[in-house]
Amino acid sequence: MFDRSPGPLRAGVLAATLAATVGISLPSPASAATTAFGCEASAIRGAVLGGAPFEPVVANRGALSCRSTEAGLEMPLAGVLSAAVGSARTSYTDADGRQTALAGGGLAELRVLSLPQLPITLPTAQISDTLGSVAVPISEPLRTLLGGLEGIEIDLRPAHQALLPDRQLPLAELVRVQGAMAYAGATCDAHRPQLDGSSSVTALTILGQQAVGQAVDRVLTLIDTGSIDPSDVDLSNIVLPLGLDFGTPVTGPLLEEAVRAAIDALAPIEIPATLAQVKVTPGTQLRTADALLQQALRVQVAIAGQALVDVVAGEAIVRASGTCLTEAEAGQIAAEAGRIAATEAVLGCTKSRLVLTDVQERSGRVRLLGVADRSLAGQRLQIRFTHSGKTVAYATVRDDGSFTTTARLPPKRLRSTNDARYQALLGTERSLKLKLTRRMVLSGTRSANGKVTLSGRVVRPLGRPIGQITVSRRVSCERNEVVARIKPGSDGRFRVTVDAPDGELAAVYRLTTRVRKSTRSRKTFQSFTLPRAISLS
Repeated sequence: MFDRSPGPLRAGVLAATLAATVGISLPSPASAATTAFGCEASAIRGAVLGGAPFEPVVANRGALSCRSTEAGLEMPLAGVLSAAVGSARTSYTDADGRQTALAGGGLAELRVLSLPQLPITLPTAQISDTLGSVAVPISEPLRTLLGGLEGIEIDLRPAHQALLPDRQLPLAELVRVQGAMAYAGATCDAHRPQLDGSSSVTALTILGQQAVGQAVDRVLTLIDTGSIDPSDVDLSNIVLPLGLDFGTPVTGPLLEEAVRAAIDALAPIEIPATLAQVKVTPGTQLRTADALLQQALRVQVAIAGQALVDVVAGEAIVRASGTCLTEAEAGQIAAEAGRIAATEAVLGCTKSRLVLTDVQERSGRVRLLGVADRSLAGQRLQIRFTHSGKTVAYATVRDDGSFTTTARLPPKRLRSTNDARYQALLGTERSLKLKLTRRMVLSGTRSANGKVTLSGRVVRPLGRPIGQITVSRRVSCERNEVVARIKPGSDGRFRVTVDAPDGELAAVYRLTTRVRKSTRSRKTFQSFTLPRAISLS
């Protein structure tokens, strides 16, 4: 319940930042040069009630190189999370041949609260359907008064429902953190980068109990178990058979006595406790050969099985390449960062670990492109032509998760039909089946100097008049933003240049238009390109 995936295009978020650097192996330079340092700091980041991620106080977040900057906020948060004095600072110095990158972030205080008004569904008593038909024996003299009736059935569900308490969460301080700070540093001494980090937490309490210096994984009782006594029901809420009434003279009191006896024999209905799960992980450090992440504290809280908060208090990151880098090698890191971000942008909005991104006819062959989870790097996958079920090509997943290959063209009778489809397979992973021919294709993409250029062709017959092309950029997995509208030429070819989004390593674009099905048709239908992820580095 606590894991939270970052958005597919958030280059500034931790996952994309580390993915851009960790595990990249570069050759040693011919001569010593300045190391490419990176540094980032954050006071707090996370999510509340499964909402959008927040990170109000950061320094140099998402930047490829380290620079000196700082940020602070007196009261960045309020409500479920109460935080005070957040700070984030990074610095870079180069003096006497010794380069140093430093990062530090944290909070003076963080509190996680349980509030009565929280939109969390609390556990409650389950009113069994068997209470809709409770047998009540009828004895003398009531039996004679009711014409020999030996028993009746009553519905107790409304009466028990009325007894359910209106339970609310208590106002309580679940977690309190004081003085959570994370530090990380990198130096280049004699052309050898050295990375180190540390963290500290002054005080930590869980429901008022001290727990500083240790990992915590506890279940706390916020509301104790309870029960409903069936004897407490209001008789006016009981559903009686038609024609019977507790208010009827003579029979009413006798009927009430019989019903009371049947109710008193019922077992109490249990109300389960409301529990909170609190997990606190202090002093996390993730280290690779050229990157180090230091966290002061991660706090994860769930109530009644529903995520309340998942936050990291104090985070610092430093990076330095395996050797002191030349400018060209630093550029290689940036390019690799973009390619990895493009892979993550595709996979970020799908549960699949294997995606076939494009299938096109090129130079008498079928060109196939795709991406896979980077954990599959180095593995060999198959490309299957689904009409025949035969494997027609193989490809190896690169370190950045991408793969490309080509295959023979299928027979002419199949090329333009729905039967000409391809699928990538690797172990148990299966991509979607992509059609060879589309009415709208992207043939070229380019990113440079803060601009993205897309070119391609709409296959005739075009609309009359020629349909406009809408260019959209994915902002999140649920939302796209229109960035341009253009008209193709009379031959269907188009080329458009748009501004690249700020602060991102990759972007995903998709184009749509309307075309005619045939030259004899006046009606148009929508056609679109496949989503295309583009590295912006």
